Amino acid sequence: MKIRIEIGEALAGLSAYGSDACSRLNEIGSAAALEMENFAKQNRPWTDRTGNARRTLQGVCDGSGGNCTVGVEGNMPYSVFLELDYGGRYAILAPTVRHFAPEILLAFAHGLSSMK
Repeated sequence: MKIRIEIGEALAGLSAYGSDACSRLNEIGSAAALEMENFAKQNRPWTDRTGNARRTLQGVCDGSGGNCTVGVEGNMPYSVFLELDYGGRYAILAPTVRHFAPEILLAFAHGLSSMK
């Protein structure tokens, strides 16, 4: 299961900045993805049985195709059930994205404004 922030439409308006803008956003996105991964692993609401669900939480940043996607994903077959079942009691992906989204968007804006 993957939960991500996509800013493709915003990137479409960055052609004036050229490839430097995309590179800068990818740097910021990669750092944010690592922070999100660490946060999710440390703040998971479940008790480990095997540790697999925690170990396979992964922060992701994909800057391909003129888009920049930052997020966190759970890579076990049952990750979707942890996230969506049990009344959300074991959810960590969506709460992590909600926690970091404002910070990431501000970092993107600051990163671009410092390029002027």
